[in-house]
Amino acid sequence: MKKLLKLFTPFLSGAVFGAVNVIPGVSTGTMMVVFGCYDIICGALALDFKHIKKHFFFLLPFGIGAVAGLGGAVFAAAFLLKNHPIPTFLFFIGLIAGSLPLIFKNLQLKSKPKALHVVLIIAALALVVALGFVGSDAPGTPQIAEERNAGGHPLAIASGGVPYTILIILSSFAAAAAMIIPGISGAFMLLLFGTYYTITNALKELNLSVILPACLGIAAGVVLGARGIKLLLARFYTATYSVITGLVLGSVFVIFPEGVQFNATLVAGICAFALGAGVTLLAGRTKKTEKQG
Repeated sequence: MKKLLKLFTPFLSGAVFGAVNVIPGVSTGTMMVVFGCYDIICGALALDFKHIKKHFFFLLPFGIGAVAGLGGAVFAAAFLLKNHPIPTFLFFIGLIAGSLPLIFKNLQLKSKPKALHVVLIIAALALVVALGFVGSDAPGTPQIAEERNAGGHPLAIASGGVPYTILIILSSFAAAAAMIIPGISGAFMLLLFGTYYTITNALKELNLSVILPACLGIAAGVVLGARGIKLLLARFYTATYSVITGLVLGSVFVIFPEGVQFNATLVAGICAFALGAGVTLLAGRTKKTEKQG
């Protein structure tokens, strides 16, 4: 049973990681922190081959899960967000809530937190909340982008030769670099660039003229972003994780759903919250058992 959990936890972590890549507002970086694998994945994405070899038996099921999660989310995310947004987002908030003990443990504080660490946590939290306010009025938010698409303005089938291909590469680069940072959504970056629907539809239709330049931008953004984070963690671990903790806590505000009322939907949302918290509590317990074993 323990061996099965050791395989299932990285697979589940990867599946969530892959799925949230296409959900605007939810940060993949946050999910890596939530499942306690932020350092491991950043090292792998930075193409540190010694690191990859050391964590191979975690990274293999994680990668399989990420591909499965991404493939499933391309088709399922739009349905869930459109028809069941409150339970969907409360599930992700539950994931964050259940991971808080592990997140604070990762700060590795040997005594009371220093004033600097508290300031960094508060500043990072405030930054994400501020971005949430700005993002709610941005022209690329999911609600407005969806209305434009439904109204006949073809965001989803945008094209334009070489200039638009360059935009796909740049937006994918920005989204990939952003997804390494907890609290910042790579999908939301695509919305701001106006390429979210183009890229997600290209994945559904296997449109290689969009997928290939997007992959180029993503590969460059992931490697460079991960190397930057890996360097910061190596030199300023506690300070960097203080910022990460603030970003994760602030992301709860960003993804908290609007229109919550006491009804059957809220009951479903509370159940989804409990499920999400249970998943990450189990993942954290499994991780602790692995370290002790």
